Amino acid sequence: MRLIVFGASGGCGSQLIKQAAPRHQVTAVVRSATRYEPPEGVAVVCGDMLDASFVASAVPGHDAVASCVGIRYAHPWARRESPDDFISRVTTNIVSAMKASGLRRLSVISAAGVGDSRSARNPVIRFLISTSNVGVGYADLERVEEVLRGSGLDWQAVRPVRLNAQPGTGRPHITDRFPAAATIPRADVAAFMLGELERPQFTQRTPMIEAG
Repeated sequence: MRLIVFGASGGCGSQLIKQAAPRHQVTAVVRSATRYEPPEGVAVVCGDMLDASFVASAVPGHDAVASCVGIRYAHPWARRESPDDFISRVTTNIVSAMKASGLRRLSVISAAGVGDSRSARNPVIRFLISTSNVGVGYADLERVEEVLRGSGLDWQAVRPVRLNAQPGTGRPHITDRFPAAATIPRADVAAFMLGELERPQFTQRTPMIEAG
């Protein structure tokens, strides 16, 4: 598989690159100002993902696309370093580029509690959504999933519970619950995404996942 990963320098994106590189031909897309040392054999493309022409030039020549981009901030109440609609704008550019070049398979990171999983939100995540940058991110992820539903592509929006930096468990799985204590290593999110991309078809469009 020839896989291109947008947001390759982030926590989940770097894990996806690391896990995919030994098995596939991988291209990592990062911001021009980002310092990034890819695994051996990984091609790197630098540019502005909000620039539709840049995204359109990067996508052709691949079999599948993954997006691990997110709104940047140091902590939930810090000044945001990305536009409030950053993820949905990048997703729109990716979808347009894929349609223009005839690509079909797209996997993106969303979040537990987005869309029809709202009822699973726990009190902690509801507080963060109402008071912090988390709410801005969730609102943009709602827009992302709208873009995907109208895209006509073969897409999956993976909805992990709260992320952590622990080593991967090797046991990511689909769940319908999002208790406050639920977490998942970024390595497990990447493993789930890669496993789904390697399947003939996605298990679900919007799987909510946890570890253990």
